[in-house]
Amino acid sequence: MLSIRARIIIGSTAVVVLLVLAACIAVYAQISSIAVSREKAVLHNIAEVYRGIIVEDPSEPFEKPGIDQHVAIIAPDGTEKMNTLPKTLRTRIDELTVPGPTLREVHHGETYYVYVDAVETPQGTWTVLVTRDSDIAAGIVSGVVALLWVLVIGSAVIFAAGAWVIATAALRPVERLRRSAERLALRRSEKELLPVGSAGDEIDSLARTLNQLIEDVRAASAREQQMVADASHELRNPLAVLRAQLELVDGVDPDADRTLLAESRATLNRLIRLAQSMLELSRIEAGAASGDSTLRELAEEITERVDDVRWRLAEPASDLRGSVDLDFDISAPEARARLDRADAARVVDNLIDNALRASKGDPVHVAVTLRQNAADIELIVADDGPGFDPSVTDRAFERFTRSDSSAYAGGGLGLAIVARVAELAGGSATISSNRTAGAEVGIRIPLISDSPDGSGDGRRRSPNTHQR
Repeated sequence: MLSIRARIIIGSTAVVVLLVLAACIAVYAQISSIAVSREKAVLHNIAEVYRGIIVEDPSEPFEKPGIDQHVAIIAPDGTEKMNTLPKTLRTRIDELTVPGPTLREVHHGETYYVYVDAVETPQGTWTVLVTRDSDIAAGIVSGVVALLWVLVIGSAVIFAAGAWVIATAALRPVERLRRSAERLALRRSEKELLPVGSAGDEIDSLARTLNQLIEDVRAASAREQQMVADASHELRNPLAVLRAQLELVDGVDPDADRTLLAESRATLNRLIRLAQSMLELSRIEAGAASGDSTLRELAEEITERVDDVRWRLAEPASDLRGSVDLDFDISAPEARARLDRADAARVVDNLIDNALRASKGDPVHVAVTLRQNAADIELIVADDGPGFDPSVTDRAFERFTRSDSSAYAGGGLGLAIVARVAELAGGSATISSNRTAGAEVGIRIPLISDSPDGSGDGRRRSPNTHQR
């Protein structure tokens, strides 16, 4: 495989050679035409001398032509008054005297240009054939051809050398990038990046793009390592508890065994929720930007999620107690927000689940609100439960944040998922809490600027909503 430098040199040199070759062909054709015209003029001048003699007195003897010149004079009766043509042409006199072009190119071993001049006299038509040795015109043309070949070869060599110098200089920053990347691979530095020049050219743009890629890869690797470390830490305690609970089941006391199995089931459910939350967060942490939806679509999705929760609360075997109301304050249902339906469902599911499970078994009222503002929307979940422990409120959106005093043994990932969804959508997550008045958690997501304004007040409410 040829290197980039070699491909640049070969390609550019080939183009130049083709251009120079085309120019040389044009020059050769022009010079050849000039040489033929010059040869015709010389032969015409020689023929004019003999034409004058024939017109004045054809009985006079004809003088022999000069050196390297050849003349044949044919009388009207076909007799040759003089013939100094080369042997190769003497046998073709009949062919040359046939009416035709004034200058004829004859190939017979060598190439000759023969000038044919028909002289009209009272006695009849005389024919004068004039030519010169072929090496005279051919020597001129061959000299030009040799010069043109020298020009082609010289141009190729000179341009190839220039292309090598230019390509080497142009690729020098690429070589620096390669060596820097090689050093990064060997050192595995956490902070070092590829060098970016000050020229502002394509190489610098490439270096900046690669640096951004390196930083993204490092950030993803750091998140992955942190996720693995957090997972090993967070799973260790529940697994140890589950193991201890199962080891205590000995079959001696059925009532105690049932209690232990129920506790084991609860611990297992916690592990399942924790694993699902970690998987969901890892997918979100991959950084895939949220899509967009109309406010009508978001309202439909939120209504479906709230209805699902209501069905769960209505089940006799449900371990959750409470009620959920839903309120929409939308003025333009067809306006679009930077949040797709799946992410909206994630936010609602996590916030409602947190609110219901943090109530220590007491009934809790949850209110879900989707509100449209001038430039954004708010999706808020409020409850009248115990609220957040003041010691964790400021870091509630961090992963695995839990209150030591809370009776809810959640995984500590629900709010982290909500915050990450809001961040990827270009918005933010907010939290407010009061130990006596409950908590309010929500996200604020920007509207897409070219969304339609809609018409009417667009206010929609789910059945059985609670108006606050």
